[in-house]
Amino acid sequence: MCCLFGIVDYNNTLSAKQKSRMISILATECEERGTDATGIAYNSRGRLHIYKRPLAAHLIRFRVPDDATCIMGHTRMTTQGSEKLNHNNHPFLSKVKGREFALAHNGVIYNDVELRKEYLIPHTKIETDSYIAVQLIEKQ
Repeated sequence: MCCLFGIVDYNNTLSAKQKSRMISILATECEERGTDATGIAYNSRGRLHIYKRPLAAHLIRFRVPDDATCIMGHTRMTTQGSEKLNHNNHPFLSKVKGREFALAHNGVIYNDVELRKEYLIPHTKIETDSYIAVQLIEKQ
């Protein structure tokens, strides 16, 4: 069931090549927990960037920019929603009060249908149970 990984370069001492290599190694090691899709999120030039593909991590070439100091990633084992539809894959991008955020989740949210009904959250094209967490954050 899925895996989360990431790095924080507190002093921005790593080169883009080093960060990209580290993320690639981490993602590939996390394949044991999910080979259906892989994605990363990071801040660069004042914006949040998400790169995700419906591929196992070892098939992806990551290119993390020099100014990205915090990078999170996710390898997915599909439980809901086809990984071939990339919008179902993590991380998810959203906004609250004009500020972007990314969310990746490891696990299954069994009560996503009930939460959707209880909090009057509309259906979207995203079929992944984890997306309810994004929608609940948006609603707050």
